Amino acid sequence: MGMPSGGAADSRILLIASDNTFAHTYSDLAELLAEPAEGDRLGGAVEFFDSTGRRLAPVFDPQWTLVDLRPGDEPADPTAIQRRLRAVRDHVEWFLTTHPDVAERARLSVAEAVATLPPLGRTLTEDIDLMPWHHEGSRGNFLHNAMHAAGWAH
Repeated sequence: MGMPSGGAADSRILLIASDNTFAHTYSDLAELLAEPAEGDRLGGAVEFFDSTGRRLAPVFDPQWTLVDLRPGDEPADPTAIQRRLRAVRDHVEWFLTTHPDVAERARLSVAEAVATLPPLGRTLTEDIDLMPWHHEGSRGNFLHNAMHAAGWAH
């Protein structure tokens, strides 16, 4: 996978809903595989990418449980992944403006809620850094929860 600043291997995994309504970042495969144990279930088709924009193919066991991700044969396409992340961001913005109760529950105006959305578009690495991260045992910040509310997961 790519190399973040500091020279350490970048093992981050980006999950994007196939309909571009949801995205999450995981620090590595172990964190991604641990998520179902916390009760989160996939609510639709998803795709996986590494930090360079290369597609990762899912590997399942006989019970159809995800056990691994392997690099696909296609070349990395960071620009295409950035477009998809912008589509996710745009969807969440639309959702927040059409469902003001989501912002109100967080004691935010719609304008304040929209202002929390990340400014995407510089590099894929920076965009991945700005997307919601999965944190085991944590309900997440406003962006994380808005992503769940707006996306296919709920």
